[in-house]
Amino acid sequence: MLNYKVFDRGEDRQWIVMIHGAGGSIEVWYRQITDFARHFNLLLVDLAGHGGSAEGKEARHTLFDFESQAEQVMEVVEHLHLPRAHFMGLSLGSIVVRFIADRHPEQVTSMVLAGAVTELCWESRMLLRMANLVKHFIPYNLMKRVIAKVLMPQERYKGSAALFLRSARRLSFENFLKVFKMVSRLNEQVGSLFKEKLSIPTLYLMGEDDYFFLPQVHEAFRQGGEQAHMVIVPEAGHVCNIDNKQFFNEASIAFLKGCA
Repeated sequence: MLNYKVFDRGEDRQWIVMIHGAGGSIEVWYRQITDFARHFNLLLVDLAGHGGSAEGKEARHTLFDFESQAEQVMEVVEHLHLPRAHFMGLSLGSIVVRFIADRHPEQVTSMVLAGAVTELCWESRMLLRMANLVKHFIPYNLMKRVIAKVLMPQERYKGSAALFLRSARRLSFENFLKVFKMVSRLNEQVGSLFKEKLSIPTLYLMGEDDYFFLPQVHEAFRQGGEQAHMVIVPEAGHVCNIDNKQFFNEASIAFLKGCA
């Protein structure tokens, strides 16, 4: 089973299941825990190959695709006998959340998709092609630094880049290659999922400087219908929960309380 951490404040509180992105771990939520735990119970999960789930059969034998990742998260939810919950995903974790909502809608009260990735634009597809050509020829740690710089190029967001690199330290090169392959096939795997009208209240939280993914998320929000909501986080890039903690926490908690 995947590694997880629970903050249980009582049966009278609703649950939030929090899912990090590729290369991350439950560490990426450290600026949310104190504020969120005042209002909700929290379940933080390390995806297969990441953080505390870096070892074991989940890392070695799992299929690294979004559907498999979603089902493994739900195994933890079922193991803990959690009731219907809110689900929050960061970056590629937003896709895992979207798959959970599509396949287990009865378990999902609402979704918060932060730094959401809904589709790869041509620039990101081009970068993936270039990375694919050199991934076996440059040092792995250098590759991770390049990825962090591409996603978070602004100097003022260097703290988010440092956190990404720290979280990615337990992602082995073998698992990196699996994740890389999964991301390369993102558009194929996701298909029209983010082009459908939503039946579950959903908040897109995007940093104003998230130049790689913001345009595609605008389109997903437009097609999501009345259940879709969108908030732009000022002074934030891709990892908007770290870049502007106060705004992110206040906006997401207000949304989640409104869905209770």
